[in-house]
Amino acid sequence: MIQDIAPKQFSVAYDLHVPESGDTICLFRGSRILGARCTDGELRLPRFCELPVQESDCWFLFSVSSRNYFWCRRALTPTGGDYSWVSLRRSMAFSPQHEAFAALTARHLARWYEDNRYCGRCGRGLVRDAKERALLCPECGNLIYPRINPVIIVGVVDGERLLVTKYAPSHAAAKQFALVAGFCEIGETAEDTVRREVWEEVGLRVQHIRYYGSQPWGIDGNLSLGFFADLEGSDAIQLETDELSQALWLHRSDLPARSDTMALTSDMMEAFRTGKIS
Repeated sequence: MIQDIAPKQFSVAYDLHVPESGDTICLFRGSRILGARCTDGELRLPRFCELPVQESDCWFLFSVSSRNYFWCRRALTPTGGDYSWVSLRRSMAFSPQHEAFAALTARHLARWYEDNRYCGRCGRGLVRDAKERALLCPECGNLIYPRINPVIIVGVVDGERLLVTKYAPSHAAAKQFALVAGFCEIGETAEDTVRREVWEEVGLRVQHIRYYGSQPWGIDGNLSLGFFADLEGSDAIQLETDELSQALWLHRSDLPARSDTMALTSDMMEAFRTGKIS
C-alpha cells in the first residue's frame, strides 16, 4: 500500500523547524501539488532553494528519513517549464512511492491548517502550539488538533464469494469495483459501523467481523480501517441507490486482478482473490 515506503522511514514528530536549502516544499492548488522537473511517471517536489519563498512562509509538516517536508502557506504561481501542477490522485501511481505518500499526507495537514485559522469558541486568530501538533487560541486557550476521519472498509464474504460494489456515477471511482465503506459515527465502535454500513448500503447482515489492516488516506483526511466479515442469513441484496449503482457477489476466481494495490480497498480485494483471505 502507498504508506509502505521501507526502507524509508516516515516520522510525524512535531517541531518548529525552519526550512533549509534542500528541504522539500509542498505547495497546493486545490487537489493538485506543485511538481518540479517531473518526468513521465515520476513525482519530484521542489526544494526550498528553488522557490521564491521565505522561511516564515513555510511550516514544518514531517520528515521522510533525513528529509524534512514543509507546507508553503503563501499562494505562489511559479513560471517556466520546470514546474507543473500534478493531480494528487494521479500521483499515487508515480514513483518514488515515498514522495507520493508524502504528497498525500502533506495535503491532509495543509487542509487542516487552512480550515482552522480562527478559534471556533471566541473567534480569535489561532497560532501554532510550541510543544505539540495543535493550534492554540491565545485568547481562551482552546486547542484544536488535526482532524482525522475514521472510515471502515469491509469485504463481506460468503464462502468463495465476495460482495463487490460500484459507486454512483457522480463518484470519482464510479467505474471500479469497490467494497462497502462508510464513516464511523459518534458513539460507534468500528465493528458497529461495519454492521450498520453493510445493512444500510446493501441490506445484509454480517457476523465474525475480523480486522485486516489500516491506511492513512491523506487526500481525504481519512484513516481507513479494513475488515472482513461473514454473511449472516440471506444473501439477497437490497441496494441503496443514493451512493451505489451496483452490488453483486463475485466468486474468487471471477474477481479481476488488481495490479495497483496502493489503496486499502484494492489490497483487500487482491488478498481475497489470491486466497490469502478465506
